[in-house]
Amino acid sequence: MTHALPRPDLAGLASHWSVQPLALIAAGVLVAWYLTGVRRVGTWPARRTAGFLVGVALFVWATCGYPQAYARSLYWMWTAQTLALLLVLPIVIMAGQPVELGRRLGGPDGLVTRVLRSKPGRAVQSPLLGPALVLMLAAVLFFGPLPGWAISQPAVGWILQLALLAVGAALVLPLVDRVAGDVASLAVGAALIVGIFELILDAIPGIVLRLQTHTATSFFAHRAVHPWSPHALHDQQFAGATLWCVAEVIDLPFLILVFFAWLRADRAEAGRVDAVLEAERHARQALPEADRPPDTDAPWWLSDPALRDRFRDAP
Repeated sequence: MTHALPRPDLAGLASHWSVQPLALIAAGVLVAWYLTGVRRVGTWPARRTAGFLVGVALFVWATCGYPQAYARSLYWMWTAQTLALLLVLPIVIMAGQPVELGRRLGGPDGLVTRVLRSKPGRAVQSPLLGPALVLMLAAVLFFGPLPGWAISQPAVGWILQLALLAVGAALVLPLVDRVAGDVASLAVGAALIVGIFELILDAIPGIVLRLQTHTATSFFAHRAVHPWSPHALHDQQFAGATLWCVAEVIDLPFLILVFFAWLRADRAEAGRVDAVLEAERHARQALPEADRPPDTDAPWWLSDPALRDRFRDAP
């Protein structure tokens, strides 16, 4: 039993720290690379730089500050920290467009562009990946032995935190990076439908954790116990409520991002189709009138046999 930590309260949000060396190294490398890249690119929106730096600062606080200080003592705090690293912080960091920065630095044949064009890169850019992966990750992260390993073996917890941020960034990439991939609007629309369905499914892990009558994870076999520590089952139930509420709230911004990605993909496809039709029209007009083929830009339903007569006979 240890008495090092006081009962958690709002006053300790800025005063309790627990250094996570891998997170500090990763944050320093990211900031140094980003700022160097911004200087090399020359013209770069200041709001992107500010957003990226705020995201990295929040990442440092989440992994070295208040959440980290209490993550070994409270399962609901470990749950909230995990959700922040997977679903919240990646949105803030990726809003700074680090992938676009890397693309500009490397050019069309750079490492970032080659990775995005590879098969794994195209798979990561699919908007369907997030809805399919989040539910599976919830089952792995919040049930079973992984939470216990993360707090009993510090190195495992440190690596897990970096992996969560990387996976979250991959999930967010097709939603916030305006030029990542060439995703069809139909695929993004399907992702929106799946996301709406997932809004219901995402509640299941939290509900199950909230309603369990026994501990469902090895976290409580390794947690630090204090005089103020809640009963293990009560702590788990509060963690389930946290997972339930946060997962549902976070789904809404994801759905909004998918919706706007759908609009962008549809607008891009419409622009490409219009460009092709305009080029074909100019090519036909350049031919001699005797050799000019008939105009084929009419809507498809005017040439469909089943619909052509119907519209022709309409009053």
